[in-house]
Amino acid sequence: MKDQLDLDLVVDLNTMDDSGLPWAFLDDAPHPERVVTGQYVVAGSGAARAVALVVDIDDGVVRVQPVRGSVASSAELLAHRQIAS
Repeated sequence: MKDQLDLDLVVDLNTMDDSGLPWAFLDDAPHPERVVTGQYVVAGSGAARAVALVVDIDDGVVRVQPVRGSVASSAELLAHRQIAS
């Protein structure tokens, strides 16, 4: 696995909407085909990245639940990317 995985979803992990979750627009995703409800993705912006569960996609708005820890420590959750990439 590469040290620095490509972002699937550009999102500011420090902002939340009324659901209490970080959100982004699906149209802005570098890899929208990877952003599927129930799937884990690499989310963030710049150097701030995390593995996150896609909780909801509603009307083009994606809500994610970041996983604690580094991307490397959660790499097993991204096993599907080895096939899909």
